[in-house]
Amino acid sequence: MYESADLTCLRHITTRWPTNVIACHPTLPLAAIGTGSYDGGWFYEGELLLLDLTTGTTVSLLADPREVRQLVWRDSQTLDLVLAIPCDEDEERFGTTSLACSIRRDDWDRAAAGMLRMPYGEAPVPDRPRTEPAVAVTIIERLCQERGLRWVNRRGVWAVDSLSDGRIVAALEGVRLECWSSTSGESLWRLPVDGAGCQVKVLPEGRTALVLTQTPPRFEGGGWTLDPSVVAEVDLDDAEVRTIHEPAFSAVLVSRADGWWALRDTEYRTGAATGEIILQSSDGVNTTTVKLGRYDLFNHFFDIRYAPDLLFLQGQEDKPWQDKWVVSVDVPGGSMRRLFPLEWDEPRGGHLFGGCGAYLDDRAGPALVHTGAVHDGAGLLPGNAFVVRRAYPTGELQWVFTADHQATALDVDGDFVYVTFNSGELVLLRAEDGAMHARHELRVNGHRVVPLSLVRLGPGRLAIGTLDGRVLVCSLAASPELANDQE
Repeated sequence: MYESADLTCLRHITTRWPTNVIACHPTLPLAAIGTGSYDGGWFYEGELLLLDLTTGTTVSLLADPREVRQLVWRDSQTLDLVLAIPCDEDEERFGTTSLACSIRRDDWDRAAAGMLRMPYGEAPVPDRPRTEPAVAVTIIERLCQERGLRWVNRRGVWAVDSLSDGRIVAALEGVRLECWSSTSGESLWRLPVDGAGCQVKVLPEGRTALVLTQTPPRFEGGGWTLDPSVVAEVDLDDAEVRTIHEPAFSAVLVSRADGWWALRDTEYRTGAATGEIILQSSDGVNTTTVKLGRYDLFNHFFDIRYAPDLLFLQGQEDKPWQDKWVVSVDVPGGSMRRLFPLEWDEPRGGHLFGGCGAYLDDRAGPALVHTGAVHDGAGLLPGNAFVVRRAYPTGELQWVFTADHQATALDVDGDFVYVTFNSGELVLLRAEDGAMHARHELRVNGHRVVPLSLVRLGPGRLAIGTLDGRVLVCSLAASPELANDQE
């Protein structure tokens, strides 16, 4: 929320799901906020938030998560809504994914969490196109121009990496790759792209980066379509795209320390998924295709920095989300080795999700430190997110750190593990035993930011990419507390 006179930021709130619509109350200092999205596999989830414009506090009104697509205040007591169906199986019953309803209350100024309970008297309505972001961009640009300000539309920085000469490279929405000076904060070059830059891997020679980009899914022909990913080899000195790799599927990029890399098919729908990975040497001479098994975003993501091998998660052939193992794929032939089960606690027998991580070899020996979460039908429960250290390649548990929020990025050095969480926190753990060394809530100009990516720049310095398009350079004090030195 901004001051209209000079566009100073007054309030800043973070929502669990993307915001779809905002509707201001006709008479009260309240704003209804509809959030939500499809989870990619079954549920349409979100919230109806009521924001008090005076205090900045929000209340989540729906008793159960539902994606909120449209909001209109008909009068001071009546709110008209369009909600998404709860899950995929409802589309056949209603013939649409959108359901309309109206809620009439005389206590909006005394709203309580979860006060709106089903049934809402919903009726099916045709699906409508999403709000066009270009319209909002035009309005914001006009407001800034009228006040002599310049506004740049920047969103999630999904990947950051550091170069040997001190430069920082970042991939984000609308930008394949950009380069910054870590000392002056100057933008050195930028390569725009349709879609989003999602992953960056700097090759061992230090002059080339692999960048994976992806366009967002689009709705056509009665269903959602996702175009194949694109991987570009970018020259980091002259900022030119040297080579484009175009697999036949949407993919995630996996690499190992010597420069070999692989693309894994991320298609999850039965019949459409190939279950393939494409192995590629850094010089482009060797290419091999191997069958690994079906992938889905929640279960199989496993992005390990500095890995000595190409590492993946693999489940059962007929139920790939179950009984996942960490596997290594050898090059150039593509033979596969099962290393250890993702679940280290056999009596618990939990359904674990993959995450990000890093390989290190310190005084305690070679190990993987990786993040993840324990699945529960009620969602992410307190203590079910984790950072764990496993001996490599045998997988024995060395320590585990539990958390209440999902980890978004991780890096390591000889002493510490650096982890960011979607709660807005940066946590430092001792690499040897997992003990917490420091914890810091990331804020810029007093407002909390959500970290998405992270890389070490050198002793005591990190670069962090955020959900709102920033690249922060953070200096860490020698004491257990972190210095609030963010650029």
